[in-house]
Order: sequence, then structure tokens, then C-alpha cells
Amino acid sequence: MVGIRKRKDFFEDFGSELFDNLEEMIEALLEEMGESVPFVYGFSIIHRPGEDTELREFGNVPEYSQKEENFFASETKEPLIDIFENEDMVHVLAEFPEVEKKDLLLHATAQHLEIKVIGLSEYSEDVELPVLVDPKSAKASYKNGVLEVTFRRCPEESPVAIEIN
Repeated sequence: MVGIRKRKDFFEDFGSELFDNLEEMIEALLEEMGESVPFVYGFSIIHRPGEDTELREFGNVPEYSQKEENFFASETKEPLIDIFENEDMVHVLAEFPEVEKKDLLLHATAQHLEIKVIGLSEYSEDVELPVLVDPKSAKASYKNGVLEVTFRRCPEESPVAIEIN
């Protein structure tokens, strides 16, 4: 008779504490999802030369906080913000699902765009622009939860020779 060897459980090495609250988390997630609200989740990795890499999450998926009794106590996420530039223009796109146009406030300088959301979910973001822009040239639109702000780039100033007397 050949002895039967029991296979080692794959999850044994991870320790049981990893799965202690798993059942509670699944039940809470199913209860939360019972509201028939679609969840969106994603992330953006931003890497600019000379700066640290930035990972930004976006969406409306509730977060689990071990400090909170409610698994879904923190439901606010930062919006996805992308910046695109070409020879003449700088485009800032920001996703604000479930925000009304009247609740958005924008202010710009040559180097920054400040976006504020007022109302039920207050939010503020100071977006550093990659190049100098003309804030008076700004044009903004908001459609289907996406804010688009477009600026004209300021012309690059070339060095001017200074004569010494």
C-alpha cells in the first residue's frame, strides 16, 4: 500500500491573520454593492524627469480602513487628473463623476490651476502646470463628469544679451 501524502495548503505560508476579517469584508462589500451602484477604480502613474514617481488612484470604490468599524467609511477618492501639452496649448483633464457644473470653481495663474469642488463632497486640488501658460486664455468645459481646461502656452523667452558699460 502506498502512503498518501497530504499536500501543503498554499495559503499556510501567509499566516491566518491575513484572512481573519476576509469573511466580514466580503459580507460588507456584498451589502454595499446591493445598492446597485456601479464602482469604478483605476490608477495613474505619473513620472516627470527630475521628480519622484507619483501614483494616483481614482474612482468611487469605497476604501477599507482598519481603524474604522465601518469597512467603507472613507468613500472619497481624488479625481484622475491628466495634463497634455503640445507646441501651443496645455490641456488639463480632470474626472469628477457625480459633481454638478455649478459646484466647480476654477482659478489659474501662469503656473497653477486650482480646482475646487463645493457642495456635498468638498475637494480642492492645486495642479502644477508643466510650463508657463496665459491664465487669461483659459477655456473650460464640463461634460459627462469630465472637466477640460485649455490654456495657451506662454512663449519661451530667449536670453537677452546685456552689454556691460
